[in-house]
Amino acid sequence: MGSTSQDRKRKRFAIDGEEETFSLQNQLIEVMERNGKMLADYFEAQNSHSQMDREQRKEHSDSLIVVLNKLADAFMRIADKL
Repeated sequence: MGSTSQDRKRKRFAIDGEEETFSLQNQLIEVMERNGKMLADYFEAQNSHSQMDREQRKEHSDSLIVVLNKLADAFMRIADKL
């Protein structure tokens, strides 16, 4: 039951190959986790920007309505005086 040096080399290559595969899998997992975090951060920023844009549009439309109401009131007063 003696093992030759060639048998030991084969075992070593198999172990090295498994370690290399394991290392590549770990690297791939790390890259995917980083990409997932970057995507989550990107979508969070997009959501925040969209929310601010909606709020800004609402403020602008509210201001426009106020101005149009004042203008309509002014026209009504002018029409009443004529």
